[in-house]
Amino acid sequence: MIHYAALPLELILEGIDDFSPEYVEIPFARGHIVVEPITPTTGTIVQLVSSDLMDYLNPRFQPGNIIELYPKDWN
Repeated sequence: MIHYAALPLELILEGIDDFSPEYVEIPFARGHIVVEPITPTTGTIVQLVSSDLMDYLNPRFQPGNIIELYPKDWN
């Protein structure tokens, strides 16, 4: 990738290594969901780990979806 800028590359990339997201694993009956919290009650799905292949086709579990971190029913 070529990046053209008037600023030195050191200034552009300053602090890029300081970002470290915090992930939470939410278990459910057939596996777990890895979520990045947005607020104390909601988060964005990052990854799905499940033994049931149909869970990967469920639009509810798609990465990028915003979900409740403590839902009443996951099954």
